[in-house]
Amino acid sequence: VFDRSVDPPLFLGVVANDVLLDAFEQILGENAQSSTMLQRFVRLSTAQCPKIDPSGCQLEYLRYLAGGQEATCGICNYADYPDIVPTECPFKPDLPKNLWQNTDSE
Repeated sequence: VFDRSVDPPLFLGVVANDVLLDAFEQILGENAQSSTMLQRFVRLSTAQCPKIDPSGCQLEYLRYLAGGQEATCGICNYADYPDIVPTECPFKPDLPKNLWQNTDSE
């Protein structure tokens, strides 16, 4: 999942959902054991990542975040780095407290 409201688009995470094969058979009208169903499923579910064309300073900032000042090429000053990493909400940890909270929806 990407936040496309910012430039460059920000990768937020991966979304997944477990679905029973019976539901796929009903939706796609194929037997779960057939290669046709697998081919249709792959064709219908293939997503595309957004085209990201970062500026030189955005790339420099990503290098800085990954490896510090020694990982940069020196094309931008630190003060000129764009803020492409979202700021954290104060006093709000980004780690989940209950990994099983979504099991009630089964």
